[in-house]
Amino acid sequence: MHQFIFDPKDFTLEDQIKFACYKGIVCFNRCCYDVKLVLTPYDFLRLRKALNLSVEEFVEKFGEAYIGEVTQLPVISVNMDPYSMACPFLDEKEGCKVYRDRPASCRLYPLARYISKDQKGEKQEIFKIIRETHCKGHYEPRVIKVVEYIKEQGLEEYLYYNDLWAEVVSKRQKFIDTPLTADVLELIFLFSYNLPELKEMIKKGEVADFSKDDLELPEEKLLEKGIIYIRDVLLSEENLW
Repeated sequence: MHQFIFDPKDFTLEDQIKFACYKGIVCFNRCCYDVKLVLTPYDFLRLRKALNLSVEEFVEKFGEAYIGEVTQLPVISVNMDPYSMACPFLDEKEGCKVYRDRPASCRLYPLARYISKDQKGEKQEIFKIIRETHCKGHYEPRVIKVVEYIKEQGLEEYLYYNDLWAEVVSKRQKFIDTPLTADVLELIFLFSYNLPELKEMIKKGEVADFSKDDLELPEEKLLEKGIIYIRDVLLSEENLW
C-alpha cells in the first residue's frame, strides 16, 4: 500500500493549493496502483451505470462486498490486479478508463476532506494535502483555489451524496455496541448499493414507505431517498433496541 503523509496545514475552500496532474507528467498513473478503493453508494452507482453492469456482475468482475470493520455497514470495494496491483480500470498509456465516472477519492486527490462543525453548529469543510513520494504534481507551477479544484474535478454531486452517507456512518457509530441483525444489514445493502433489486421489490409493493411513484425517480434520487431511510428509519433508536 502507498505510504503517505498529511501536510500539517489545514486548508479551507478559499485557500490555494499548488498542484497539477496530466497525461505526460512523469508520475502519470502511479497513484492507480496498490490502493484500497472503497466505494460509497454514489461512487458505486456511477461506476455500475457507466459500465452497464448488474450489482452481481460488478462485484464478481471488479471487487468484493463485505461488512466494513470500522463502520460495521455493508461496503463494496474495488480489487487491484493480483499480479500488477493496478486498478482494474487503468489503461497504462491512456490513464483511467472510467475517468468520467471515477470515484470521489480519485477526484479529490491530493486532498483529504474532513467535515466539522463550528461554534454555531454550522458545517465546516477542512482539507489537508496528501503527499506521496511518487507524486510530482505538487511541483507543478499551477496554483488553484480549493473551491475551484472541486468544481474542476466534478466533485459537487459526489460530495452531496457522500456527506449524506457519512451521516449514516455517524449514526451507526452512535450505536456501535448494538449488533445489526442480518435482516437490517440486508436492507441497508438494498437501499445503498442494490437499487435494481430495490426497484423490483417496490414494483411488488414489498418495501414499506416506498411506492410505485418512486420508480419514476432518477436513480440518484432513489439512492438519496434510500440513504435517508437508512439514517432515519433503519438506524433509528427504536429500531435498533
